[in-house]
Amino acid sequence: MSRHRNFQNMNYDDERDDFEDDEYGRSYEDEVSMSPSTSEFMYRRPRLNTHNQLVGGTTLNDFIPEEADPDDLPNDAVDDEDLFQMDDVQASTVSHAPPPSNPPALFFPPPGLPPPSLGNLPADRIAAANAELAVSAAKPFTPVRGAAKESKPVLPNVSSLRVSEKVQRSTSKSPSRAGGAPPTAAATLTPNTSSSHRLQQLASISSAPTTPKRTRRMNEKMAGEKDSLNLVVVGHVDAGKSTLMGHLLCQLGCVDQRTMHKYKQESARSGKASFAFAWVLDETEEERSRGVTMDIARTTFETDRYRVVLLDAPGHKDFIPNMITGASQADAALLVANATRGEFETGFENGGQTREHAMLLRALGVSQLVVAVNKMDTVEWSKQRYSEVESALRAFLAKQAGFSNVRFVPVSGLAGENLVKRVEKNHPLASWYEGKSLVEHIDEFTAPSRQTDGPLRCIINDVLKATPQQLVITAKVESGEIEVGEKVFIMPNADAAIVKAVANDSGREGASDGVCGAGEQALMTLTGTFEQDTIHVGHVVVRGGKDTLIPGRRFVARIVVFDVLVPLMRGTKAELFAHSLCEPCTIVKLTAVVNKANGEVMKNNPRCLTRQQSGRVEIETEREVAIEAFTACRALGRITLRANGQTIAAGIIEEKKA
Repeated sequence: MSRHRNFQNMNYDDERDDFEDDEYGRSYEDEVSMSPSTSEFMYRRPRLNTHNQLVGGTTLNDFIPEEADPDDLPNDAVDDEDLFQMDDVQASTVSHAPPPSNPPALFFPPPGLPPPSLGNLPADRIAAANAELAVSAAKPFTPVRGAAKESKPVLPNVSSLRVSEKVQRSTSKSPSRAGGAPPTAAATLTPNTSSSHRLQQLASISSAPTTPKRTRRMNEKMAGEKDSLNLVVVGHVDAGKSTLMGHLLCQLGCVDQRTMHKYKQESARSGKASFAFAWVLDETEEERSRGVTMDIARTTFETDRYRVVLLDAPGHKDFIPNMITGASQADAALLVANATRGEFETGFENGGQTREHAMLLRALGVSQLVVAVNKMDTVEWSKQRYSEVESALRAFLAKQAGFSNVRFVPVSGLAGENLVKRVEKNHPLASWYEGKSLVEHIDEFTAPSRQTDGPLRCIINDVLKATPQQLVITAKVESGEIEVGEKVFIMPNADAAIVKAVANDSGREGASDGVCGAGEQALMTLTGTFEQDTIHVGHVVVRGGKDTLIPGRRFVARIVVFDVLVPLMRGTKAELFAHSLCEPCTIVKLTAVVNKANGEVMKNNPRCLTRQQSGRVEIETEREVAIEAFTACRALGRITLRANGQTIAAGIIEEKKA
């Protein structure tokens, strides 16, 4: 016999008949004579028909004995191992249905012998049952054409039932022996205590009373205080972003001559003399040795109108997540393009970061843009080359990226031309340009309105120091205001903390009467009890009360698909970027395809979303994240999806799911 033969439905009578004529001889019954008392106890397996029924119309469920309640047994008769051990074959086929009150005869009695003892059943009942079984066995089964197939009985997972019954009986054994009441259904269930504790914790935070303000409002500015403007600098790698802004800071007096002289000597000693101004912003040893910006560099400078918070973003494609973090904090952007022949085309074609950075800026809500055409000295300030770069970028930014009123300015970061002062009219090469300088274009930005009166939303950008009792963080106040001495919570972990000290982006501790308001970069010291490695970039500082932020894992978003090769479908894995947060996520549902212009639903439940389509989807993250609807807080409601090193979609959050 084959080793994979099915022994479950095997008829041993047929097997013995198959071996009557083989070399092993006749069966055991033919060779050895048995007495009637011995033949009475011979087991003959019942046959099953195609409906999984025993011959005679009965099913296996009719012959399963009812299990005795362990509570009704004597205490010394209850044994866990005896109660719950079950044969594997029986466990996979037996259903726990109650037996009938009068079970029929199970087996045909051997010829010439009386039927086996079946208790107190009358003889006529046994004879009728045997006759019915004989008739059913002789009648062949003929299926009716067109008739519906009989559904097989659904058998429960006996192994899981066995385990659950064992747990229930083991828990009920102790009270029954002690003479107590039987356990209730709640006693046998084991709820997720951590989940219930989490819900209670969030409920207590949302019901906490709101802390009253003890200081003046942030919209009452100090005398002579300028508006703050967050400016991010983006562009393709080697476009000269760090050199451009480093030289600008030197001309504005933000870097002293002694420090600049030190940078020039050290860069020349290492063979990178042209990187001296870039070292003003690239402060880490790895960035200086590689000559590539890797993380967001933050510094401040002042113009005639604004106190500008400069965010120098990396241009290499491997550090796009850091660029998104910087762009999510920006009010305006400076896109740097390389005017060198061949370099601009490399950054602007598919795969270049000039195009991707522009799309990301618009997706993250940055609407004000100035394009700096850098390295004009390498093309001898050619007006024709400048016009080529301007025409190519202007068409792309207006039609595909969605920017309006984009301004262009030619500059030279290494030579420091047209940064703070305009190009002189008697310039031998740039006399054709009669426009404004770079700083003048920055002054023409419009500071956005701040949500000063909104609920506190303070996004953590960096954790400088973390101890079990104290945190030192840098954060961007997106909404509301934060002051010294008030109690806050860090979401999504809901860690309670007290604000010990606050300093705004100007570096003056206690500036604005000890308050940091919306739009400012704050340096904060928090005290409390913190577990190790639980506070990360992307967490949000909030207050308790009705306006607190409740974290979640699933939400509805309206997205626009970028130029992707593979359409977005249900189950697509991606990385979710929202403000400073990066979290793995999955698209669990495609709700509708919508019109980009008016948001009208064009198709419900689509199979996929292709390039340049706009749709409504449901996204689920692996862990709880601190985000909310776009209508509640713009900064926390914008998202970007990336997969395989490519930005695949961007959009806004419409609502959070329970």
